[in-house]
Amino acid sequence: MHNKTRLPQHIAACACLLFSSACTSLPQQPIATNSPPVTPTAPAAQTTQQTTASTARIYQQQIQISGRITVLYQQADKPQSMPGSFEWEQDRDSIRITLISPLGQTMARITQTAQGARLEQDGKETRQAADLDLLLQDTLGWSLPVAGLRDWLQGFVAKDGKTAMSLQAQDQTIDAQGWKLRYAAWHEQPSFPKRIDLQRYTSQAGDISIRIVVDQWK
Repeated sequence: MHNKTRLPQHIAACACLLFSSACTSLPQQPIATNSPPVTPTAPAAQTTQQTTASTARIYQQQIQISGRITVLYQQADKPQSMPGSFEWEQDRDSIRITLISPLGQTMARITQTAQGARLEQDGKETRQAADLDLLLQDTLGWSLPVAGLRDWLQGFVAKDGKTAMSLQAQDQTIDAQGWKLRYAAWHEQPSFPKRIDLQRYTSQAGDISIRIVVDQWK
């Protein structure tokens, strides 16, 4: 009596085991979805190269720049300050600079060509010289490295007398032509200098500090 009762139970148990084994042995089919294909992420180095390439700086022979300038120097052993703004225009053969007071008055117009330098001030006689740095020193009481700024304002610096090379857009300090240059800030697009601090000691004006902030490029 007991054996007859257990037989159907054994058969049912075996059937369940066979069914379970068959289910686990079947290969699982992928589930179709509407998700878009995954695009591999570019390596960090490749992304950096692309970013660098997109912000590559090209030297321009002809530019127009405007911004602010602050000059700290000494005269008769007394500290002097000249805040104001400036307009800078250059082409292949010449440089023209206009210095403007905080009240908007033109303090000086400076021109440099292959023939020499010229400085004009309202109400004063125009002065000319072969060396612009000496002309500015004698007239304004401080020197401005115009020849160097032709490259420096664009983020190019010549080291050890070599060809001017493009700088990385980062905070850095460099010695060039007797001046200590600090590139303190950069514009993002394009990556041209935004703030340059210049320092130098001269026997005529003592410690000279010049801060240039570039506001606009044309």
